[in-house]
Amino acid sequence: MERLAKIYRENENFRLILKLFFILLMSRLFMLVLMVIYNVYMGTDRSIAFLMNQWDAKRYQFMIDNGYTFPLDTDPQANWAFFPMYVMVCRFVKMLTFGVMDTYWVGMTVSTVCIFIAAFTAVKYMSLVRGGRSEDYLLIPLLMFAGPYSFYFGSVYTEAMFVLFIALFFYAAAKKKYLWAGLAAAFASATRIVGCLLVFALIVEMYLDLTQDGGKLITWAKIKSFIVQMLKLPEHIFAVMLCPFGAFCYMTFLRFFCGDVWAYKNVQIAWREDTYFPVVGVLWKACTGQIEPRYTYMGWFCIGIFIVYGYMLYRRYYSMAVFGIISLLVPLTSHVMSTCRFTVGSFVVYMGVYEILKGVRPKIRTAILIFFAFAQIWLLFMWYNSDCWLM
Repeated sequence: MERLAKIYRENENFRLILKLFFILLMSRLFMLVLMVIYNVYMGTDRSIAFLMNQWDAKRYQFMIDNGYTFPLDTDPQANWAFFPMYVMVCRFVKMLTFGVMDTYWVGMTVSTVCIFIAAFTAVKYMSLVRGGRSEDYLLIPLLMFAGPYSFYFGSVYTEAMFVLFIALFFYAAAKKKYLWAGLAAAFASATRIVGCLLVFALIVEMYLDLTQDGGKLITWAKIKSFIVQMLKLPEHIFAVMLCPFGAFCYMTFLRFFCGDVWAYKNVQIAWREDTYFPVVGVLWKACTGQIEPRYTYMGWFCIGIFIVYGYMLYRRYYSMAVFGIISLLVPLTSHVMSTCRFTVGSFVVYMGVYEILKGVRPKIRTAILIFFAFAQIWLLFMWYNSDCWLM
């Protein structure tokens, strides 16, 4: 015990891991308690694995067990719309258990491990770029483990793994290890297509690194200097080219599997047929209540998130803000559906929310956190109830 106590006092990473584990454990115990309350209130007897895995989680469960398949006449939503990295890891983990472990529990375990490592990486990133002790940034893991919409990170969804690769990307980029950042982006692009957009964040990181001479942030002279320097650094160019590699691998697979490298995109019509003018038209229709109420909420949610990203630009989180903005603009080219999930799954929003909370008075911060807690309770109950607002 004395040895452990000494390690705890002297090893910052050990202390951080224990604190993160405690926060994660409390968040998962809370989900179990709410499961009991839900079952009593609804008169059901459903397991936590059943309640935690709604909507697309059932598709991922099928893919882990059966791989990619062709669509049925009764269900045109082909599962090749979903990228393979998360499925591959879950299949490997299930193979390690000799197929004994339930698929939902395999996926939930993988997601939980991913979000734990992502939270650890996020804290180390903030300590690196902002200074101070790791313990100063525990609010970020608290939001990731127990904040609104955090239940996606404990379900059989790709969000937790995607967040992990994004966190690793920004941590590597902050340490100027661009090849490692490019590799993390490649894995992210094999998890979700918007992982390819990390290439823009990487270019911003490289630009800031190669033009650190004070003065204005963007000038024609700096842009010209950046291009010239990049041409002299083949390892930087290779890192940039690595970013979409995971997506390209999946597209190659689709070419041989179904004959269409763009199949993951073309099949999206099976989910939504309505069309609006990209971004502006989508937000206008949503925010003015011209479509379903849940989409009105999501539209205003997106407006709020854009404000957060704007604040991140002000706080000089340039690469994160650029990635966040572009990754939200992509789904807004067609609809506001699932934008709440996509936002928390982009990871960078947590940095912005943290900066906002840190900048307000303690009483206001406490009030916001209490609101987040009640919002999470309500949203988690809706999630257990398969509410379409959380699709």
